[in-house]
Amino acid sequence: MHVANRPTVMVADYSEDTRELLRFWLEKEGWCVVEAVNGQEAIELTRGGCPDLILMSLRMPVRDGLDATRSIREHIAECKVPIIAMSACWTHEVEASALAAGCGSFVPQPIDFDYLSNLLSQLLPLSARPSSPGMV
Repeated sequence: MHVANRPTVMVADYSEDTRELLRFWLEKEGWCVVEAVNGQEAIELTRGGCPDLILMSLRMPVRDGLDATRSIREHIAECKVPIIAMSACWTHEVEASALAAGCGSFVPQPIDFDYLSNLLSQLLPLSARPSSPGMV
């Protein structure tokens, strides 16, 4: 899913502050951002098409990030969208649960944006990345 020739990332997080911070950074990097405030909304948003990337908080109301990830993987199995789990409660067990649910990577919160930038470069082919950082 590209909007206005920009790749799209879905930020699924219950925290308005976190979504706002990620939106600001991602748009500055050239991404189009779609937001979900809970796991159910994240699932519904993927039914209209695959974003290029999903940043999924593990703790959310309605349906948590693990449940939402499993559901997204079931209905968009043909779409290999990278899903990055985010949580402030990092343990090896939490990370393992996220990977088992279908997330490809894990980012502890608060987010280290240099780490996230490097991770995005590793996960996405050049054709799926924003072509011009700073393009808003």
